Amino acid sequence: MDRRAFIVSIESVLSGAPAGTPAPVDARRLINHADVIYAVEPESKQDILLFGKAKLERIARSDVPEGARVLRIALGSDRRKLQRLLSLVRETKGSHDYAETA
Repeated sequence: MDRRAFIVSIESVLSGAPAGTPAPVDARRLINHADVIYAVEPESKQDILLFGKAKLERIARSDVPEGARVLRIALGSDRRKLQRLLSLVRETKGSHDYAETA
């Protein structure tokens, strides 16, 4: 499977362009072009699926290799930014696949 993964900081996506990260417009373009989007928690390094559940399910069911453009967004220490990120994903992609865990 052809899997290209990009990782950007949440700050570059939401507000500005810290050194070494894409400009906000470029970060939004990455979101727009990504097939699968994950938020990455800093402590656990766990990926939280934000978008692309249908694509991943289709890949899992298929006998034909299919690539996916994967975007990983580092959350940082402020979990409150997750809601802003989800709003941006919904605005850019039309929906998100995040499900709050109990």
